[in-house]
Amino acid sequence: MSSGYMNTEQSYVGRKSISVSTFKGRKCVIKIYPDEERSAKEAMIMHEVARTGYAPEVLENRGNYLIAEYIEGESFAELYRAATMSDDEKALENLASRLCIFLQMFYTLNEGLILGKADFDDFVIVDDRCCCVSFSGVKEGLPFQDIAALIAYAMCNAVGNYYSAYPFVRKVLECFHLGALDIINDMDEYFNLFSQEKGLPVDKERIEAVLLSFDDKAFDWEMIKSQRSNE
Repeated sequence: MSSGYMNTEQSYVGRKSISVSTFKGRKCVIKIYPDEERSAKEAMIMHEVARTGYAPEVLENRGNYLIAEYIEGESFAELYRAATMSDDEKALENLASRLCIFLQMFYTLNEGLILGKADFDDFVIVDDRCCCVSFSGVKEGLPFQDIAALIAYAMCNAVGNYYSAYPFVRKVLECFHLGALDIINDMDEYFNLFSQEKGLPVDKERIEAVLLSFDDKAFDWEMIKSQRSNE
């Protein structure tokens, strides 16, 4: 590895080591993988997406490590949790729209590939853009499989109860012209992931019932908000 970096903070995600460091005077993220193939794959995808301004710049990739630009921005996950906590409909729709713009760009640029990993912590908001900082889960698949994963994440991480995710979920489904029935069968593996890896209690049947209610034209978001405020 180049000698132009200084390690300052290290963590482990999955089977790779991640360090926040400096590299040639620039703040960066260093990812060390168990093999060169995975390192090269993420570097290639990140490089292509970075050309659009929606991913970090790849600073160096050799062997089993990748050094990428550290992007300063607002945490998408934190913004989402705050918006669900306050039932901020406009904020949730705005976040969903930004995420959909990124996803549509990604699928156009990488035909036949999906992110394959549902985690809002992989996104940051920079200058009104939703940027992705990790592509380690990228795999072959169809967009609706990614949408199922992200909506499962949104439902499980809504602060309050599952209904809080409504404005976000509906906007994402509308952007991709999908309904709840189009994605519900692909959500199971992500419920298992959240309950195992993140230690989140997941009521799968309840989530599915709430999600299906979003497709009902009689669903009344204002009434739901009013009921919750009186609880």
